[in-house]
Amino acid sequence: MHITARQAYINVLTELVKEEAPTLYLEDFLYYINKAISEYMKSRYEMFELNQQLADDMRVWKKTYISTSLTTPVNNIFQSKVVAGKTLIFAHYRHLLSCVIEVYISRPITKCDQRAGTEELYKVTRMSPEIKAGLLGNKYLEATFYRPYYEIMDNNIIVSIGKVEASRVAVKSVRIEYLCQPEKVILTEDEIEADEDTSQVLEFPYEVGEEITKVALKLILERGSNPRLQSNVMVNQAISDVTTGMKGGK
Repeated sequence: MHITARQAYINVLTELVKEEAPTLYLEDFLYYINKAISEYMKSRYEMFELNQQLADDMRVWKKTYISTSLTTPVNNIFQSKVVAGKTLIFAHYRHLLSCVIEVYISRPITKCDQRAGTEELYKVTRMSPEIKAGLLGNKYLEATFYRPYYEIMDNNIIVSIGKVEASRVAVKSVRIEYLCQPEKVILTEDEIEADEDTSQVLEFPYEVGEEITKVALKLILERGSNPRLQSNVMVNQAISDVTTGMKGGK
């Protein structure tokens, strides 16, 4: 079950009546509801993998992409051509959750290596400024196929596997999990006044919609001193008219 944009709008107006707060223009509602979605995602991002309920709430924005179209390695650095496509990730990319490479080991790396002819998965670590500084002159931190690093540069994900001969190790794919940007909430005056609710069905579950509505209400009330919000003081009656009209139309 999902909430619609009109339902979210009516819910916010109803709560404003309870708080005896001034109403707000539709354009202001759209600003705050979209801001609330962003705030909701931001507050839960850092705990995403630590809490199953949060992970479930955020699942609608979690995307997985596997790129198998890779450039020829230059200085043992692999760059995904597909990820660079603006229609795949970075047009709606928000947060990278994980990056994993699949490598094929065609020849032994050392005399004792028994992995020839095998495929293996390795987690790719983000090349942070601290790691990049620590790599200088430190062979124990340098990139290898079993300790790869990635950087996001010019709308590309660059994966480095260090100084390994391409004839021995080949990167077969890059698997990326990320949070995408949420859909923008859109609502028109005609949709508000229509007999039937044909407004946008919001992408997240109803329970998440309720939480986001609360965040939006909090943002609105916190900014209640904004002259623009206070300028529309015919307020509660207008809200009542809208909510009553919605009920009467059903």
